[in-house]
Amino acid sequence: MDIVDKRNARWILTLLPYSVAIGPLGTLITLEIASLRGGPVDVGYAMAAGSAAGIIAPLLWGFLLDRYGSRDVLALGFLGTALFILALTYAPNVPQITLYYAASSLFSSAVGVSTSFILVKSSSRLRLNESYSMLNFINSMGYLVGDVSAAVLSGFMDIKAILLIMGLLPIISFAWSLVSVPRVSNGEGPVLSRQLVSGRVRDVGLGELVTLYLALVIFYFSSGIFNTLYPYGLRVGGLSRSWVMTIISVGMGIQIMGFMITPRIIRLFGGNARASSRALILRGLSYFLIGLTSTTPEAMMITGLTLYPLAAGIAFSTFYTASSVMVFERLGSGEEGRGLGAYNFITGSAYLAGSLTSGYLADSIGIGGSYMVAGAMLWVSSYLFEQMHRSEGVRRILNPH
Repeated sequence: MDIVDKRNARWILTLLPYSVAIGPLGTLITLEIASLRGGPVDVGYAMAAGSAAGIIAPLLWGFLLDRYGSRDVLALGFLGTALFILALTYAPNVPQITLYYAASSLFSSAVGVSTSFILVKSSSRLRLNESYSMLNFINSMGYLVGDVSAAVLSGFMDIKAILLIMGLLPIISFAWSLVSVPRVSNGEGPVLSRQLVSGRVRDVGLGELVTLYLALVIFYFSSGIFNTLYPYGLRVGGLSRSWVMTIISVGMGIQIMGFMITPRIIRLFGGNARASSRALILRGLSYFLIGLTSTTPEAMMITGLTLYPLAAGIAFSTFYTASSVMVFERLGSGEEGRGLGAYNFITGSAYLAGSLTSGYLADSIGIGGSYMVAGAMLWVSSYLFEQMHRSEGVRRILNPH
C-alpha cells in the first residue's frame, strides 16, 4: 500500500497549518510596507527578493534531500519559515521586511521540494496522480483559509499582530511533522522499500525531456504574465477591491474542488500528457476570451466568475497535477532531490520572467492584449504535450511490454 492514500494521509495534513500561514503572507507584507509609507517600488523589491530566494533555494534543498532525507529538511523548512515570519513582527523598516520575507521564502521552498520528494519516493506510478492531487488539495485549502482569516482579522487587528498569529502556525506543522512524516531517503536503511517506485518510467530520451521542459517553461512564463496583471487589470478596469477579492477567491475555491476530481479527469483523457494538453487548451481559451472581452466592468465581472474559475480552477488543477507527475516519473533514481530542485528552479525562473515581462507587455499592447498573448502561448505548450502523448502511444505499440 502507498504511504499516501485516502485512508492514511496524516503526514499530508501536517501541511495545513503551514499553508494557512503562507497563503496571505504576500498580501500582509504588501500592507505592512504600505503602513510604513513604502511605495510600489518597495513592494516590488520585496516580492522580487522573495521570488528570487524561492527560485534559487530548491537547488540547495534538493542536494540536502538526496543526502539527508525528507523529514529533516521538511521540519527545517517549517521551523525556518515560522522564525522569519515571527521576525517580521519586529521589523521596523522596509529593508528588514524585505530581508525577512526573502528568508521565509527560502525556507518555505524546502517544504515544497520535500513533500514532492516524499511522493516521488513512496508512491507507485498508479497512485502518484491521486497522491499529488491530495497534497495540492490540502495546500490550496490552507491558502484559502489563510486568505479569508487574514481578511477577517484585518478588520480589527493590525498587520503585525496577524503576522504573529501566522508565524506560530508553522511551528504546529514542525512539531506534527516530527511524529507523522515518513523518513524517506535515497540511502539504505529501514525506511521505505524502493520497490514502491519500481514501476516508474525512467528510460526517457533527451529529446523528450527537452520537449517537456520547453512546454513547462512556456506555461509558467504565460502564467507569470496573466497572474501578475489580472488582479491589477480588474482593479483599474473599474471593479472594487471586494469584487477583485471575490473573483480571486472563487477561482481558488474551484481550484480546490478541481484537485479532488483531477485523477478522474486524467484517467478520462487517457494519461498525463493528453490531460495536460487539453487543460492548456481550456486555460488558453479562457485567457484569450477574458482579454477579448475586458472592455467594461460588467464584462470583467461575468468573465471573472465564469472563465477565470475555469482557467485558475479546473484547468490549472488538472495541468499542474498531470505535468508535475510527468516530471516525477522521469527523475533519475537516487537523484530525485536534485531533480526536483532543478525542476523548481526552471519553472520558478520562467514564472518570474513572465511577471517581469508583464508590465512592459501591457504598456505595449494593453492589458487585454497581454491576456490574449498569454493564452496563445498556452496553445503552443498544449501542442507540445499533445506531441508527447502521441510519442508515448507509438512507444507503447512498439514496446507492448
